[in-house]
Amino acid sequence: MTTAHRSRPTTGRNIELAKIHMGATQLRLIQPGDDSAYRLMLREVAGVQSAKDLDARGRAKVLAHLRATGWADTKPAAGTRQGAGQRRLQGTPQSRLIRHLWSCLHRDGHVEDGSDAALRSFTERQSASYHPDKTGYSAPELLPKPVAGKVIEHLKLWCQRTGTAYE
Repeated sequence: MTTAHRSRPTTGRNIELAKIHMGATQLRLIQPGDDSAYRLMLREVAGVQSAKDLDARGRAKVLAHLRATGWADTKPAAGTRQGAGQRRLQGTPQSRLIRHLWSCLHRDGHVEDGSDAALRSFTERQSASYHPDKTGYSAPELLPKPVAGKVIEHLKLWCQRTGTAYE
């Protein structure tokens, strides 16, 4: 038995929820089989477990946070197609640099665990003093630009101390 596809009305709420999910996906907070970073961001920014629980103020806070962490809420240029074969945004430039520096330190043996979980733990510790609740940001993609800059500078100094090439 098949069910007919029901389209939802294009209300402001549904459009904002769609933008939140697009932004979180582009910032790699939502990955196949793992949305824990996304759920953590919702808790940290708006105090909810699910986007469906966001009121208008919460949706605005989450959208502002996604923009502050590097998501560009823009439509694709005319004539371009956004599809599976197109370039996929891999987080913010700062989060990509943080991941690169971390992998360089791991490659040279200065970081024992080069996993994403270890990087998230490191990011959380390094950003705790800059977080409003002093708990830290749980992933490089969640860092506001000024805080990401501090984490990057810390990693660069670590690379310099250990003689790790990162260019």
